[in-house]
Amino acid sequence: MALRSILRNCRYPRVTGTKLQHCQQRRYSLQPVHKRSMEVEKVGSCVVIHMNFGENRLSPAFLKAFHEALDKAEGYEDATAVVTIGEGKHYSLGLDLEGMASMSGVETFKHSFDIQKFLARLLTFPLVTVAAVNGHIYAAGAFLAFAQDYVIMRKDRGWFCLPEVNLKRGFAAAWMELAKARLPVTEHKLAIHLGKKYTAEEAKTAGIVNEVSSLEELKDSAVAAANKLAGDGLDRKTLATIKHDVYRDVYQALNEPVRVYSLL
Repeated sequence: MALRSILRNCRYPRVTGTKLQHCQQRRYSLQPVHKRSMEVEKVGSCVVIHMNFGENRLSPAFLKAFHEALDKAEGYEDATAVVTIGEGKHYSLGLDLEGMASMSGVETFKHSFDIQKFLARLLTFPLVTVAAVNGHIYAAGAFLAFAQDYVIMRKDRGWFCLPEVNLKRGFAAAWMELAKARLPVTEHKLAIHLGKKYTAEEAKTAGIVNEVSSLEELKDSAVAAANKLAGDGLDRKTLATIKHDVYRDVYQALNEPVRVYSLL
């Protein structure tokens, strides 16, 4: 079955009441209309990227804005770390499946490859990276966190889940390599095979996230963790090189053309 057909049949959790863009005018994004931006906030030597795309699905517009935010973070000579955080009850719900279903086959594969290259950049970013998970983190949204050095999750609300098995779709080869590299081996069967939903506390116990925090303290906790990890500042070139060497196979897989998602 073609990837495009698979995408049409897949649906992630949706938020009721969300106003969507008109497909005819903006074919590739069904993100909330009211707020579509990446806000970059400088907190000392830490750069906080506020992902304000509603469900923060990995649409072309989301990737473009994220790349621009990363460019800005790299542009600060005194920056030592980056924190990413969502808004409301979602960190990221993964791929923009409805938008991708409206793309041509060529556009779909290009966008899928663009996501992989984005993850490769984040995985080997020359600054310390911390994901401040403010709510639900599903599917490709989890890979956004996997590509970062440290993860802190809101403890009172939100699920971590790789629901592909319930959507009757497999993982692209590069995505599987990233999942295996970042998930504890003991959780491969539960998280990848069976699509277990983890609370923040369960994810911490399983070693999927590093810390949990209240929502009120989440950003401050993430900034504090980022500063502690970065210390007085790590040499950017050396840090990026070490990350690349540690994740060499994953990085290579992410930079190779996308293999079609398999139908289970």
